[in-house]
Amino acid sequence: MFLIGLCVIFLSVMGIVLIIVPVLINKAEAANQKSQAKFVVKYDAVLSEDQMKKSQRMVLYVPLFLGGLAIFFAPPDMKVVGVIVGVVAGVIIPRVHLSFLIGKRKRMFANQLMDALMIMSSSFRGGLSLIQAIEAVVDEMPDPLRQEFGIVLGENKMGVALDDSLNRLYKRMPSPAMQQVVTAVLLARETGGNLALIFSRIIASTRERRKVEQSLTTLTVQGKIQGVVMTGLPVLFYFAVSSSNPHFFDVMRNSPMGQQLSIACFVMWILGAGSIWKISKFKDF
Repeated sequence: MFLIGLCVIFLSVMGIVLIIVPVLINKAEAANQKSQAKFVVKYDAVLSEDQMKKSQRMVLYVPLFLGGLAIFFAPPDMKVVGVIVGVVAGVIIPRVHLSFLIGKRKRMFANQLMDALMIMSSSFRGGLSLIQAIEAVVDEMPDPLRQEFGIVLGENKMGVALDDSLNRLYKRMPSPAMQQVVTAVLLARETGGNLALIFSRIIASTRERRKVEQSLTTLTVQGKIQGVVMTGLPVLFYFAVSSSNPHFFDVMRNSPMGQQLSIACFVMWILGAGSIWKISKFKDF
């Protein structure tokens, strides 16, 4: 009777495993493919053809390769460290690089938007329509602004409403100036108005906002320098001590308690560095 009970329990567990595990594997694969697709789309969107250089791709592929090597070739007593290095190199660094490229693209777009507004304002004074003014911007301005406004023109030629295209442009490149531009265009299309005069006022307000932002940037330089020092200090301390006494951190590397403390220190280091950088930044207004 006892053996029959064990067989029933074993068969039940095996049945549950055979049913649940394939479902979990399929969901994990679908989630992984979806995450990869989003990552590739975002990465391709922030790189124009002249930026697709070997140096740009190396920042993405080399950390992935090194992360896999760190996990595979780590000795048995350093597997935890190898996993940490692999996760940082294979997961965190590519996403940090992607976030850096997206932020850089948005900043370039915001800096170019002033010149684009001046071109559009001059076009309106010359009697051109909104679409013709956007075409003038696409012809005169470099990437990424040319590429983003080119998407608006392409969508308009395919039959997409200009209002929807401008709203999508604002979602891709959010900024106070772009929000004012979209709002002004939408209101002018519904109620009428002098777009040349409105754009001139947007240019003036954007210039004043940049002056304030430059002042805030100057005031936060000290905090950013402190963030760099406090972020790099533990790493410099580790290498400085290891160079003078190679066996100083053997306890941290070889003992289970030392490895757990190393992981805790690494997590707190990341949290502390992120907190300092978060405090040193300010949001757009």
